[in-house]
Amino acid sequence: MKLNYRYTIAYAVITFFVLSIGFAIVYAALSRSVTQATIGRLAHLNEVVASQLRSGRDFATHPARANVQIEALPTARPRPRAVLVRKEWDAALQTQAVVVRLSTYPVVNQQQYAITSRASVIEPSDVYLTGLVLVFAWTFVFLLALVVILSELLSWRILRPFNATLRGIQQFQLAQKTPIALPRSRTAEFEELNNFLVRMTARAQSDYQGLQEFSENASHELQTPIASIKAKIELLMDSELAENQLRTLAAMHDELERLTKINQALTLLAKLEHYESRPADLADFSQLVPATEAAFADLAEMKGLTTTQQVAPGVRVPFDESLAQLLLNNLFSNAIRHNLPGGEIRVRLSATELLLANTGHAPTAPVEELFGRFKKGNAALDSIGIGLAIVKRLSELYGHRVSYDYAEGWHSLRVVFGPAAE
Repeated sequence: MKLNYRYTIAYAVITFFVLSIGFAIVYAALSRSVTQATIGRLAHLNEVVASQLRSGRDFATHPARANVQIEALPTARPRPRAVLVRKEWDAALQTQAVVVRLSTYPVVNQQQYAITSRASVIEPSDVYLTGLVLVFAWTFVFLLALVVILSELLSWRILRPFNATLRGIQQFQLAQKTPIALPRSRTAEFEELNNFLVRMTARAQSDYQGLQEFSENASHELQTPIASIKAKIELLMDSELAENQLRTLAAMHDELERLTKINQALTLLAKLEHYESRPADLADFSQLVPATEAAFADLAEMKGLTTTQQVAPGVRVPFDESLAQLLLNNLFSNAIRHNLPGGEIRVRLSATELLLANTGHAPTAPVEELFGRFKKGNAALDSIGIGLAIVKRLSELYGHRVSYDYAEGWHSLRVVFGPAAE
């Protein structure tokens, strides 16, 4: 979720709670105002009735006396006015209603009277509640719309340097020779972030170039002494030597061969770690899979293996063709090396995945560790344990997923193609 959307949601929640509290305050104030206004009208009515008493005329049938009770008190003494608010049965409304009663005690011609007037109060919930809810609801909708529009405009303006920084990071490659290009910003935090990114990427470029030079130099420099030692061992093996000496030299030769394979595999992995894939490349797996199986047919025949294929036509997968060939070579080599004499290999290619299964002994290492470097499913086999690591890295370069499973005597390697496969 974008940053401005998170702020918008937070502001909407805060606005909703503030408006809810404001609605409760306004409703309570309105209820109190209605009651106070009714008390004011009753006080005026009591004053009118007191004036009628002072005039000495008979106003018993006057309309103002309809909801007024007058009682002469036996003794005259100061009494405060009394207000009583409660629910009572209203005969006119034929329902329970809030009734306000106001009692005042004026003295007329040295006689004190108790004048009590009453009036029904129409509560805000009966008349104003719907209107209040609509007002607050439309206010909330208006504020929310205003916030959304303003957040888009302000975020486009304020966060423009930050978005430019993100684009610069996304386009940056460690292999490029030039430093990362980031725009300057008048915002102190963004400028500090850009300066940190420039320093960090410059250090990463320097480390990357140093590591690349080291791996290339180490690979190149190791090849010469290894080849020289192998040649000298082969010369010695052609000489007149004792049997135990020949066995020792043969073991040394095999170890050098293993060292050569490790050097080549690690060099390849180092290159793949920094390889920049080209999404436009499409490899025709419908042709590569049968061709690779045919290339390994002699090795499979030497081990007595039976291979069956189910290859769908026209399967084109995002992959550099040479890297796709390297992937298939490792898969078929792994299936043959970890197979049983007289075993089987099954290959199935569809538009969505490549599945290569082979018979074999159960792996001695945990399944989840087999894609690591120098991890072998069977320690007794002549393998350096890097093949599956290369397969995984090649798949990740183009967004494909690779998985391994062992069940009922079958090893299954599955490569699920990314969404751009045809």
